[in-house]
Amino acid sequence: MARKRPSSPTPPSSYELLGQRVQRLVASANARKQRQIELTPEPDDSPEDWERLADEFATLDGVEVTRTGESYLVSWNPAEVDE
Repeated sequence: MARKRPSSPTPPSSYELLGQRVQRLVASANARKQRQIELTPEPDDSPEDWERLADEFATLDGVEVTRTGESYLVSWNPAEVDE
């Protein structure tokens, strides 16, 4: 009986890669202290991914997303987020 070779892992989507990048920024000590981050799309980023990310942030309690030209300012109030 022939053995099945394990399938190679699926590479992350562009949206998943964006999410990982944002998670690293949010987790930084400076972001936690300031309770905000400014996110700027990179040239190869998908505009649709950014719109989806902004929409998802906007659904979170205690999180505010403001479009500032080409960037997004994401701020949060931990007291409201943790409720």
